[in-house]
This record gives sequence, structure tokens and C-alpha cells, in this order.
Amino acid sequence: MPEVRVGIPSVIHAALLPRLIGWGRARWLVMTAENIDAPTALAWGLVDVVAKEGGLDAAVEHTVKALLECGPEALRSQKALLRQWEELPLTESVNLSVGVFGQSFLTGEPQRLMQGFLDRKK
Repeated sequence: MPEVRVGIPSVIHAALLPRLIGWGRARWLVMTAENIDAPTALAWGLVDVVAKEGGLDAAVEHTVKALLECGPEALRSQKALLRQWEELPLTESVNLSVGVFGQSFLTGEPQRLMQGFLDRKK
């Protein structure tokens, strides 16, 4: 967040920071223009994983594999819910989620994936 060092305030992306890392950390980043290292970004929740040196490709492949093992319709719905949860109060978020959960069964994806899970146990 180096903008203040060149005489301008951080705006759009800075406005998202308090929700991600809290007001104190966001305030510190945008006011000081200091850089943080990868372990700090991980501890603050700005990143989910820090790859070992030389391990970026493996880390990306691991994440891609995990995503590909999920139902594509469920992932789309989950992504949409996550975006809506950012704006909605908790009660509305839960109510919205229950409806989306029920609608997911209309796609046939849960039945297919659950059956695959049950079949592998046999």
C-alpha cells in the first residue's frame, strides 16, 4: 500500500482491507506504506498458503486438484454465497444459504457425488 509515499491515498483495494485483516492492521498498512513479508501476510489472513522456495508450481497444482475434485455447480454457488455474505447480516446470510443448499439438489450434482463417495467405500 505505497500510495501515501507518493502523495495519494489508497482507495478501492484499501477499503477492502479492514474486512480482511481488521482495522488496526489495515490502518497501519495504509498509513505507513510498509511492506510485509509472506509469513506476516499468512498470519494476517491476506494469503492462504505460502509456498516453499521452488514449490510454487506444486502448491498451485495441489489447490487446482482440490478444486477439480469438487462439484462445479457447488463451487459456483459457494463463490456466489461468499460474495453475498460479505454484504449481508448473519441472519440473512444463513437464510440465503439454506435456500441455495436446497436448490443444489435440483442439479443432481449432490446425488451423483454422494453416490460416488458411497460406492468407493464398498
